[in-house]
Amino acid sequence: MFLLCSRSASCVAMGFAAEQLRDKALAALEEAAEQSRRGAVERTKALAFALAYLRAFAGGERGMFVWFWRSVADSNDIGRSQNVNASLNGIYRALGLARP
Repeated sequence: MFLLCSRSASCVAMGFAAEQLRDKALAALEEAAEQSRRGAVERTKALAFALAYLRAFAGGERGMFVWFWRSVADSNDIGRSQNVNASLNGIYRALGLARP
């Protein structure tokens, strides 16, 4: 359980486990990967946050995360699709998970 505290020290218990947040961040990447099949994806702050959270969760090298970030916005349809898929597979491996 996480505590979300304001500067006035009032806290609210957040009922998400780290694994649940990880899974939500992965779902956001899967959504971006699906969108990238139809065209370049806008690189939003939400997508950046999901990648940053997963990178912090995984530790280690950041290469796969940067590769995904760059690939979703690629204008080349074939290259974008291949690179997004490969980098997302690498992110799952970095997290010690199998991609569904």
